[in-house]
Amino acid sequence: MPGQPIAPPSVTQPAGLPVRHRSGARRLGLLLGQFFFSLMCTAEPAQAQIAAIAPGPNTVVSAAPPLRILLNDVAPYTLHAEPGRPGIHHEIMLAAARQADLAVALSSAVYVRLALGLKDGSSDLVVGVEGPELEALAQRVAPVHVFKFVVLSKKTSDIRNIAQLKGKLLGVARGAFYDDAINKDDSIRKFGVADPFQGVRMLALDRLDAVISSDFLLSYALKQSSIDASQFNSPFTVAEKSYVLYASKDLSTDTVKRLQAAMEALRKSGQIERILRSYQ
Repeated sequence: MPGQPIAPPSVTQPAGLPVRHRSGARRLGLLLGQFFFSLMCTAEPAQAQIAAIAPGPNTVVSAAPPLRILLNDVAPYTLHAEPGRPGIHHEIMLAAARQADLAVALSSAVYVRLALGLKDGSSDLVVGVEGPELEALAQRVAPVHVFKFVVLSKKTSDIRNIAQLKGKLLGVARGAFYDDAINKDDSIRKFGVADPFQGVRMLALDRLDAVISSDFLLSYALKQSSIDASQFNSPFTVAEKSYVLYASKDLSTDTVKRLQAAMEALRKSGQIERILRSYQ
């Protein structure tokens, strides 16, 4: 009957044994029966045990070891406090992993750490701004999305183009390559900021003359900030660039090709564009 304990299998006693031997054999048989019965009740197939292991929130399950992908830890590319909205680059990479049927483990760090992740072997892939350092260091897998580098200044300043940045203090992200007209012009004084949120705050307090960042980041920073945006000029464009998926030179050709095909499929289907619009 359901719910009633099931007795362990019985063991037949051999005839002719002395009483104490029959008693010992009975106890041994009972123990063996209980042991094998407990095994039948508690053992699970190996597959079921493995399936019961819950993956992390940013892991796509696959048979292969997870690829370690390092992303820029700045909003809106990475978000930490919005349930269901991990950030632009997290969503795109998770979609690419599903498309390619590859396991991934996503993490984020300040921008300057991206190249270091490839150099020290702690990351297999990074999503970084196209530039000479990453081009020399890694395999170029596929473009992720296009953006513009823009400069923000206050209306009280005379900064309306790159030439007017000479002699000025410009807030820049540490490790970022913007354009030769910015990076190689020593007359433009650079101050490293952690993110555009810090840059906008410093600009509002007149501690910087201007801030340069991507249009996505500056737009998000201005929307999230309580600072009055009417005090700033409309940003002017310095260059158009792409965020690119870069792979360690040790990553297999097969894996790179699968990721390239996945990114192309996401682009053609319009999924990347839909993710970008959802954060604007």
